[in-house]
Amino acid sequence: MPDSRPECRSGLMTTSTYLLDATLLCVVGEVDATNSAQLETALGQARRRGKPVIADLSGMTFLDSSGLSVLVAAHAAAEEEGSSLHLAEVRPIPLRLLTITGLLSFLHVHNSLGHAIASIPGTVPATAQT
Repeated sequence: MPDSRPECRSGLMTTSTYLLDATLLCVVGEVDATNSAQLETALGQARRRGKPVIADLSGMTFLDSSGLSVLVAAHAAAEEEGSSLHLAEVRPIPLRLLTITGLLSFLHVHNSLGHAIASIPGTVPATAQT
């Protein structure tokens, strides 16, 4: 019987859900030099002018320096637009990289998705998904 799950050749899958006042981007898999451009594209597509992006990283098991660079660039781009990038539920390995690089205090990191959503006033789930 064929597998009905979406194919994930790069080891990385992303899905976006548009909320009224933000975009929720779920990231699943490993982010490294082979697929960090895919994360960069997903973050760019998730951005809507003036609307924050919440990246649910509960399914991201690995992050290397190229992925870290993508997150920092996305954070800077959002800040330039008057918006923000929020990282939620960062797992231990990516969290260690954020900690040892000193970026944990620079980026908006939340212990839970609920805390990330609550940090954005007026955020309400919408029906559109991509």
